Amino acid sequence: MSIQLAPLPADRFDEWSAAAEARLVERSRRSGYRVGADAVEYAARVFAEVLPEGVDSPAARVLVITEGARELGTLWLALAGEKLFVLELAVEDVFSADELFAEIVAIARQQGATRLSTGLFPQDEAGHALIAGRGFALASIQMVLEPLPERAAEDDVVVAPMTAERFPGYADASEAAFAGDLVDSGRYTPEEAVAESHRQMQLELPDGLDSAGQSFFTASVDGVEVGVLWIGARLRDDRPHAFVLDIEVAADQRRRGYGRALMLAVEREARAFGADSVGLHVFGFNTGAIELYERLGYRRVEESYFLDL
Repeated sequence: MSIQLAPLPADRFDEWSAAAEARLVERSRRSGYRVGADAVEYAARVFAEVLPEGVDSPAARVLVITEGARELGTLWLALAGEKLFVLELAVEDVFSADELFAEIVAIARQQGATRLSTGLFPQDEAGHALIAGRGFALASIQMVLEPLPERAAEDDVVVAPMTAERFPGYADASEAAFAGDLVDSGRYTPEEAVAESHRQMQLELPDGLDSAGQSFFTASVDGVEVGVLWIGARLRDDRPHAFVLDIEVAADQRRRGYGRALMLAVEREARAFGADSVGLHVFGFNTGAIELYERLGYRRVEESYFLDL
């Protein structure tokens, strides 16, 4: 018997949204990405942004999944431009991933979408089953190191605050490099990437080098610059938390252990402002960096995938 999708009845929307928001809170906490009140605030923000008009929100669809007379669960989709996002697949029974995937692709094409995207926590078994073996690419990973381990810094690498003279050139290069990474990740067109990179830079650095909560460093060996580092001070469940916004080893200085030295400096700086956890975002194509972070004890707490149709 084949899977059927039908709009969630309006009289079930309030019950569904309360349960779905609670599920998102619980999944965030279980992954370790967001803990405590952070998870609650994040879930509330997602629902406010994606479902501003409740059941009548034009860009979102909540569908009931049935097989014959049996209800399997719900599927939450949202359209943004030419991208269809699978925001949640909530099923309590065995389902045919092949049939459901075919239905989602059909919806995407009906709506003019050219790409499917989804974000998954490690424990999202149904979501992983849906995308497995269907050509989805890993776009990016959110990672967390907690608690901070005790380990010594690399003595031969000097990581010091970035000078005011060095900052303008760094900021320009960082913005351009991030735009390039957004394109390489497959998530943005070149035009979209330039705009998004500039938006994020302005958001993080309204006052340039003097922006509150931002720290910049250069790494050098024998007086030669070998890399740069940008750390943002964050709060995670109202506790200090460090986030690595940018880390780069000079192209001619790679494969010499300087990336590890910079990451150990992150731990030192995190402790300096009272943090016991570090977070970072890494693009899926950057396999070398992913391997380094995992060797250092970082764990994956959320992954984003996409598929071009």
